[in-house]
Amino acid sequence: MEEKREEGREEAKEEFIKNVGVLNLKDVKEEDIERMKKIKNVGIILAPKELIGKISAKIVDNVGVIVPYIEGMRLYIGKTSINADMLRSLDEPIDILQAGHLVIEKDVTPELILQKIKSFRNYGKTSVPTKQNLGALMAKCIENMGKIEVEEEETE
Repeated sequence: MEEKREEGREEAKEEFIKNVGVLNLKDVKEEDIERMKKIKNVGIILAPKELIGKISAKIVDNVGVIVPYIEGMRLYIGKTSINADMLRSLDEPIDILQAGHLVIEKDVTPELILQKIKSFRNYGKTSVPTKQNLGALMAKCIENMGKIEVEEEETE
């Protein structure tokens, strides 16, 4: 009986990584996972593809999605705006993971989206200025677990 009480105390002391919107583990090493606590109540876990299985074993309860990190992926967590100047300045098309509120500015054309965004993953709210921008962005959208909406201005 004494042994069971000891075990119960150990379980009660177990700590968790919990109540996190986005758990960014993109730079985690395998040995770090071994020392990692249990995971619960997390919206998004971002992790290297090759370590997702080991990280999944740490999940106890209530995790929304585990997203494989792509080297060089742009992470936009929080409120972010993308304008035409930003996209034009890119040498290569980019992969975007968005988990906050992303605003595509009015000066961004659908052609610029198609040329400069390689892939798009949305886990938050994204606002685009026109239906044409929406179409271009959706052509690049690999996963949408949030909301993408058109915020066209009313014409008089």
